[in-house]
Amino acid sequence: MIISAILFIVFLALGFPIYISLLTTGIYILVFEMNMDMSSIVLVLFDSVFKFTLAAVPFFLLAGALMETSSMAKRMVNWLFYLVSRYRGGAPLTGVLASEFFATISGSSAASTATVGKILYPEISKASGESFALGLLTSCGALAVVMPPSITMILYGATASISTGALFLTGIVPALLIGGLISFYIIWRSNKVETAERFSFKEFMLRTKNAFWILILPAVILGGIYGGLFTPTEAASVAAVYATVVAIFIYREMGLRTFFGAIKDAMMLNTQIFIIIASSTVFSQALTFAQVPQKLTALTSDLSPVVFILIINLFLLLVGMFFDPTSAVLVITPLLVPICNALGIDLIQMGLIMTVNLAIGMFTPPFGLNLFVSQGVFKKSMAEVVASLKPFWVWYLLSLAIISYIPQLYMWLPDLMK
Repeated sequence: MIISAILFIVFLALGFPIYISLLTTGIYILVFEMNMDMSSIVLVLFDSVFKFTLAAVPFFLLAGALMETSSMAKRMVNWLFYLVSRYRGGAPLTGVLASEFFATISGSSAASTATVGKILYPEISKASGESFALGLLTSCGALAVVMPPSITMILYGATASISTGALFLTGIVPALLIGGLISFYIIWRSNKVETAERFSFKEFMLRTKNAFWILILPAVILGGIYGGLFTPTEAASVAAVYATVVAIFIYREMGLRTFFGAIKDAMMLNTQIFIIIASSTVFSQALTFAQVPQKLTALTSDLSPVVFILIINLFLLLVGMFFDPTSAVLVITPLLVPICNALGIDLIQMGLIMTVNLAIGMFTPPFGLNLFVSQGVFKKSMAEVVASLKPFWVWYLLSLAIISYIPQLYMWLPDLMK
């Protein structure tokens, strides 16, 4: 195991893609240390992606891509902006609300940062300054990791063999908690109303009409799941078909070239995710054959759940700085499941803890993906992006502490649905 650990670290240090590092190390352990046949590893690669639950990922990505390339996202943001812009902190509050809303459709943090950022960055910069706008939009994009339908939750549910629907339910309150704390901070630091425009019911109804079909999409997705009409995977396909119909036939603003361009973007991202899923599964199986989960369970058996949660939070925050959520979930979850079972920690609670930690990692240097998205979208240096994020790390970490140690805040929802 020492040689395999060194091999993994060397691959990462040399800048190889994470999936190559995971796959190469996993093959080394299974073939050279466990004497497994290569044909068995090939079967593991294919079996890892042939899961019904994972079929939700490409459909949710497609729904997000269609929102991004059409006017659907802009219509939604314009509607929200008209509602809250006349209040204290209205423009940045719109950024929080729009990020939460977009997250209920896409589940992609990078897409949320880019889509909402392109629309609202000028308005928030004018109202609260460029640095605040930069930090707010970069950090709020990570809400898509927490708010259902979260792709990270889908992967965690599939890996831990627990209900994705239950995970989605428990993710609603934590996502609203994070958004709520950031909203209170926005109101506290804002000292004026950004617009003197009076509310017009006629204008409100016009904007509602323009955004109606996109505003009801979250209700279609989540209402369909919890109303028993379809599973989360089926909900993803409904979301993709719905977004396609709205963009092409109702708003009539998307031609075939743009439509196929959105499909291409979604499939490129989907391919990256599924390559990581396959390679992470091989790596996880190698760790299982090497009895790493059993050794970790024995090592942590004397810890209390409170101490273990503190340790795992620190560990996951560190992991999130270097690994994308997909890789982290697929590698770490098989190690945590037996430990959580031994310590009596609910796997759904652990899923929320992991999800929030990895959401923070999305905008934490050196390798947080949202940092690079913001660099490209807002044309800012890495130093400027990182400097703008300081206050938002505080609110995310405070939310993480609450979520970690007050599970009653969100665990009641699955029980209520039962």
